[in-house]
Amino acid sequence: MNIPIKYLKALLICSAPVALALPAATLHLHVARATRSQAESRGTAVAYPWVFSDGNVTSRGRAVTSAEEIGRKAGYVSIPRSDAKAAWSADHLPRPSYRNLPSRSSLEAFGNSLHANEVLYGSVSWNTRSIWVNLGPKTISTATVDAYVFDVSSKKVVFKMKGVTGRSDEKSNGYKIAADVLISPLVTAVSGGPATPREQRAVQIALGRAYHTWVRS
Repeated sequence: MNIPIKYLKALLICSAPVALALPAATLHLHVARATRSQAESRGTAVAYPWVFSDGNVTSRGRAVTSAEEIGRKAGYVSIPRSDAKAAWSADHLPRPSYRNLPSRSSLEAFGNSLHANEVLYGSVSWNTRSIWVNLGPKTISTATVDAYVFDVSSKKVVFKMKGVTGRSDEKSNGYKIAADVLISPLVTAVSGGPATPREQRAVQIALGRAYHTWVRS
């Protein structure tokens, strides 16, 4: 059967949008499925409790914020700090201290109360001092971190790194490793400036270095 040229052209014009739309719709479906699968693959994490030795309030807050960011970088949804504090108090769990981290039973009860999959917790200490460099003083801070991940379903500590340090004037690849698993940029610290930015930068580097293997595993 011979179809007139004008009808063939009309048929091709009408069919073109459908042919183009099908791959786009299929691609959108695949992306949606992949995104949903990724979102469901990890679950929730809470960065609490963290205990400290030295360091001011701002530096301690930066430590917890960094731990929360690390959990998100690993693919978990963060449970708000306010919810974590409220759950710990409501369960009447023993208050941890720098030399007395929470027991597994406390972490299990805490995680179950929040319906968390993972609990990121640990301790941080700072050593901040002034040293003389060339013609003037320079403030240096070193943060030392003991970092843990408690898996609520298995009731086990599934990751730990102890005695990991970060220096505010890090010259090696330490700051690059930290930046790889943090969301916020590293705090800028002026050489002869105040101690607080130095402490914040040091703890970012220490936590990033401590948790890097866990995030990238």
